Amino acid sequence: MPSDPEWDPQDPTPEDGIPIPAGVSGTESSDIQVEVEDLGERRCQVRGRVLIPVERQQVWQVLTDYDHLAEFIPNLVESRVIGRENGRTLVRQVGSQKVLFAQFSAAVVLAIEEIFPQQLRFQKTQGDFLIFEGFWDLADWSAHQTLLTYHLQVKPPRRMPVGLVERRICQDLALNLQAIRERCLSLSDYSKPV
Repeated sequence: MPSDPEWDPQDPTPEDGIPIPAGVSGTESSDIQVEVEDLGERRCQVRGRVLIPVERQQVWQVLTDYDHLAEFIPNLVESRVIGRENGRTLVRQVGSQKVLFAQFSAAVVLAIEEIFPQQLRFQKTQGDFLIFEGFWDLADWSAHQTLLTYHLQVKPPRRMPVGLVERRICQDLALNLQAIRERCLSLSDYSKPV
């Protein structure tokens, strides 16, 4: 896989100018970075990054607690393990949100390959999207800090406007990264009084 350019967590401006939504509160804008790239043929690549002040294994535990992700990830109404196949975990996820005046939902079954403790690779095996694949990357940033990076390549079905899907995924990714960060902090010693 191609390597990312180096990321400076002090740089508050995403490369492609995707703003961090106002709903991401309690964090500096430089904590979260989201980028989108149009790949043509109704495909796009979305990347997001967040620096989390906990060790990598703690972030890993949060990300791989598949049956509880819907408890803290915004707009995720279902996430559950439905089986195992060829060394991969099969997870069904359903997202739902109001777009304009209509409720929009999308379901996907992901086959997730775990490469402990640095990467979770996922690929759609069933679902509403034509392409939905990517990976989570966990890297030690400094002592007791993890740089969490998310890569997604997506192609929506024709009934979904690609521009709207890109915007929603980018906005939701920023919110999701913040939610993961908060969950990691709530489960770590970092948030406990001394």
